[in-house]
Amino acid sequence: MNTDQIVEYTAYYGTSGSDETNGIYRQFLSNAPLSLDDPELISHHNKAGFMRLNRKGDLLYAIETGSEGEGQVNAFSRDSSTGDLSLLGSQAAGGGGLCHLNLDRSERWLLSTSYNDAFVTVFPLAVDGTVGELSQSFQLEGAGSQANPERQEAPHAHSVYTDPTNRYVFVCDLGMDRIYVYAFDVETGVLTPASTPYAKAVPGSGPRHLAFHGCERWVYAINELNGTVALYDWNSEVGQLTARQSVKTLPSDFMGSSTTAEILIHPNNRYLYASNRGHDSIVVYSVDESDGSLALVQRISSGGGHPRNFILDKSGQLLAVANRDSNNIVFFEVNQESGMLVQQKTVENVPVCTCIRLLGPES
Repeated sequence: MNTDQIVEYTAYYGTSGSDETNGIYRQFLSNAPLSLDDPELISHHNKAGFMRLNRKGDLLYAIETGSEGEGQVNAFSRDSSTGDLSLLGSQAAGGGGLCHLNLDRSERWLLSTSYNDAFVTVFPLAVDGTVGELSQSFQLEGAGSQANPERQEAPHAHSVYTDPTNRYVFVCDLGMDRIYVYAFDVETGVLTPASTPYAKAVPGSGPRHLAFHGCERWVYAINELNGTVALYDWNSEVGQLTARQSVKTLPSDFMGSSTTAEILIHPNNRYLYASNRGHDSIVVYSVDESDGSLALVQRISSGGGHPRNFILDKSGQLLAVANRDSNNIVFFEVNQESGMLVQQKTVENVPVCTCIRLLGPES
């Protein structure tokens, strides 16, 4: 990590432990060397899950998974001096198992997905960041791919993203082995199926999350069920994804049970990171600048059990991993030349953490 100057960060951890420990934790940290304050529960909510910050860093959106059919989206204002969160309001999202949310690139719309019932929802955002009433909601259809009978018995909408042009929306359907593509009207927030409505994934792979290369032509999908990362060529002129490469996340001699979770591109676009739950590792790949293809660089222990989520700071010098089952957060230094990770420090007693967000001065 660059130690020429001290950089201060604020971290937020979404947790879903017991009733007493559920919610969003805040932690202050700085580099040169890495120094961590104790995390503090600052917003008590039932099963706080996936979170997003707006570009300015003064608004935070978080899903509250709740019980069957009770998921909601919470909007918070953020005090830049203290890091405190103030609830602006909430909206019911519909469908059970609310699992993911994203902001469109204009930050006028919020999109979410529900895993259990495969709902995709769109909400308008007011100027002050509050979430308006649901403007569009639809349910993915089908009987599941059945390639994995236990996990693919029905559609499961696992994540939602806008493409770099903000003219299309992608939805990963783990249950159908599909990545759906929708034309997106930024003025109305309406999603309509693209002319090629989905890209087929390998049967039994289970697309979970996506990452976009900075060149805007390459999209990477992490497949939860078969432990792979797939490279797709993206044609934004016609709204079409075309699969080109698939790489394994697990070593060939690993015989245990493992599923993948998160995927991120380094800010320099030269490296890609993915997590394995079960093998409990972070995998580093180099990205070929000519064609986007991936090559293995490193596998390193996540420092705990079930690395469900991780985040890179915007400088790409720091990577933090949420190990859900061991209730810890592990910080790694990122080598800017090789992309490789070196474990630095561990934060204990962050109960059942499922999401991390990190703010620094460059945010």
